[in-house]
Amino acid sequence: MLYPRTKIDAHEHLIQPLRVHSLLPDFELEDVWRVPVNLASTHSLQLFMDQFAKTNVTLVNKGMTGLLFRIRFFIGRMLKWDVKHLQDHLIPGSIRFRYAQQENLTYDDLPHPGSGNFIPVYKLENEFLSEIENSTVQGALHLSRVPSGQDTWTIHMAVYVKPKGWFGKSYMRLITPFRLWIVYPSLMNAARKNWQGYLKATAPGFGLYPTEQYSERREGST
Repeated sequence: MLYPRTKIDAHEHLIQPLRVHSLLPDFELEDVWRVPVNLASTHSLQLFMDQFAKTNVTLVNKGMTGLLFRIRFFIGRMLKWDVKHLQDHLIPGSIRFRYAQQENLTYDDLPHPGSGNFIPVYKLENEFLSEIENSTVQGALHLSRVPSGQDTWTIHMAVYVKPKGWFGKSYMRLITPFRLWIVYPSLMNAARKNWQGYLKATAPGFGLYPTEQYSERREGST
């Protein structure tokens, strides 16, 4: 089930006081999603990201979304789209390089690049930005913790892209239906379930969406 207003207008992201706005003015804001979770003021962005990481592992290995990822990775290997550069220094043209220059930082000041497809650029109290680059596109994934009510917060996920030439633009148009109707809805629902599992184990009753609250009341009344 995809909860209402999960994909949101870009304006809701752009009005937030976020560092990413001035860092990526030349990138296209492809779309913005509100992850269907509620956070208390004591729930940090890092705490959510720890649960979100479990979501990514689950999705890549199961269901239609997992199949699409495996097909994409296979094609990428065959056509050499995803050749990785050694991340032991700041690479000119990368978003990490841009951010370090703007903030007067060195390689050692930035988050460890890790070994995944997305390379962390920065991690702030309420923002996290990572980047990916291949033969088709240079892109960025941005997570932010934003207020949603009195003492409650939610998570916005924004996708930034800079396609490479006509092929990159064609590729982005080709995958759009799969992103909008399969991949991101699956990601949103999986993130919700993982977060609800965490809350039920640590703070029962907090942050449940109305349908889940109703379900729990019915179970308790039988």
